[in-house]
Amino acid sequence: MPKVRITIPGTPVAQGRPRLTTFGGHARAYDPKKSRDWKTMVKEFGIQAMREFEHENPFQGPLKVWIKCIMPLPKSSHRKRTPVPEKWNIKKPDVDNLYKGIADGLEGVVYHNDSQICDLQVIKKTAAQEKGPKVMIEISTIDD
Repeated sequence: MPKVRITIPGTPVAQGRPRLTTFGGHARAYDPKKSRDWKTMVKEFGIQAMREFEHENPFQGPLKVWIKCIMPLPKSSHRKRTPVPEKWNIKKPDVDNLYKGIADGLEGVVYHNDSQICDLQVIKKTAAQEKGPKVMIEISTIDD
């Protein structure tokens, strides 16, 4: 079963609302800069992972995707003497918006279209003390 694992260091970025502009009298939607930059970074790490796992082409067929977003620890928690373990994050951004940016960034690199994703799990946690934010992704094909 073909598989790829990707780890992206840094704070996960949620997909932002599309911005609108007019060009020649026509409205045009575009991604906010922060979302565009995040998708580019995700794509670069996706390309690197596909090479490491020796996959030449994007996956075909149905896919299983597991994503774990580790959000930064609040500044107030860094001063605590007792170590703060990794814990569930119930603050913004929403899990679905985190997923959208990642899925769009990997499209055309790890898979042809995000409609291939049939099994999805997205976890959002806050980093443990002394640990940094990151995103861990595992994508594998589903055998019929």
